[in-house]
Amino acid sequence: MSDNPFERYGLDPFAGPARITERLRELAEDCEDEHERAAIREAWEALTLHPRRRLELALQAHPESRPALGRPPRPRRRARTEDPLGLADLTALPSVAGALGPIELPDIPLDEDEILTGRKR
Repeated sequence: MSDNPFERYGLDPFAGPARITERLRELAEDCEDEHERAAIREAWEALTLHPRRRLELALQAHPESRPALGRPPRPRRRARTEDPLGLADLTALPSVAGALGPIELPDIPLDEDEILTGRKR
C-alpha cells in the first residue's frame, strides 16, 4: 500500500481542501478500526493544514493509468472534393497565449503565497 494519501485513499491530486475533507470524512465514518481512523486524520491534517505538503504529495501521486470509459470520438471526415485542401487549411490559427505575451509569475515562497495559505501579506 502506498504512503501517499492521494493514492492510498483514492483522492484526486487536483482536489482542494474542501473536497479532500469531504472524502476523508466519508472514509473515517465508514472505518471501524481506530488505527485506520487515526491514519485518515493524519492524512487529512497533512493535506489540508499544510499547503506545501499537499503540493508535494500531489506532485508525487501517480497519474491515472486506467483507460478512459467508452470509446474515443471518431474524427470527422472531410467531404471529398476535387481540391481536398483549401487556403484556410494551410494557415496557422491564432493563439490566445501568443496574444497575451509571456506570463510572468512572482517569485514568492509557497508558505508565503496568499492563495495557498489564505493569509494576506
